[in-house]
Amino acid sequence: MDFTRNIVVGYDDTMASAAAVRWAAHLARSSGTGLRIVHAWSWPLLSSGLAGLPVADSAGPRNQATRLLEDAAATVSLLVPEITVQTDLIPGTARDVLDDLSQTAELVVVGTRGLGPVMGALLGSVSRGILHDAGCPVAVIRSEHHVGGPVLVAYDGSEAAGEAVDVAADLAGTWDSRLRIVHVRDDEHAPYDQVAEAWNGGARSRGLLDEAAERARTAHDGLTVETRMLEGRSAADGLLTAAAGARILVMGHRGLTRGAFGSTAHATVLHATGNIAVVRRPSDE
Repeated sequence: MDFTRNIVVGYDDTMASAAAVRWAAHLARSSGTGLRIVHAWSWPLLSSGLAGLPVADSAGPRNQATRLLEDAAATVSLLVPEITVQTDLIPGTARDVLDDLSQTAELVVVGTRGLGPVMGALLGSVSRGILHDAGCPVAVIRSEHHVGGPVLVAYDGSEAAGEAVDVAADLAGTWDSRLRIVHVRDDEHAPYDQVAEAWNGGARSRGLLDEAAERARTAHDGLTVETRMLEGRSAADGLLTAAAGARILVMGHRGLTRGAFGSTAHATVLHATGNIAVVRRPSDE
């Protein structure tokens, strides 16, 4: 993942998107690149013209949207003055605009709106939609805390998980953070009949962790890599527990097409309380 190309962050004047902008700005500074802040602009708003007939008036909302972007750029310039900031006001819905930009970006960053405790911390519709359709990794930002925590990545031996390891290693290297690779053993299997059977099950998990750790170290010499074998009622439960205190959790998008998430990714993103990056495979485009 080449952070020197472009990082795109969506902004809509909410607290959630402001946190995403700040997070993306700090990442841009760490990676020595610029930041592109975009706002999707939909028009028209109706006003009264001659003889009371409704007419499309785009000047007001367009000027307001432009000011939102200018304010966001000014905030970033004060917070991280050393990076270059580009702003773009793009016609269209937020989901469509971010989806289009994700086809050429290296990373798309979005905020999320907590909608209450029903089924966990629900994603806003835009964040949820872009996760399904993006052409590049998407970071969903819920928290600006735990900056000293490790970068956590889930690995199950799949190609998508391998690409997640690559992205997580890049992030850890950029931040000079620890990389913690986890594999969750699903404990819903039938009870082991013999000690040897249990050992073989653990051996497979250790082999996967060693494989992922070697992949990360090969790409980033000197990177601090930790591995953890976890057990839980499900992979999602194990990852959510392990993610407590992590700077970000990185995981692969398990869908083979531009369709729905795999069940683990979907459940983890839905219920997570911290930051998550979802990595799509190129074949998903």
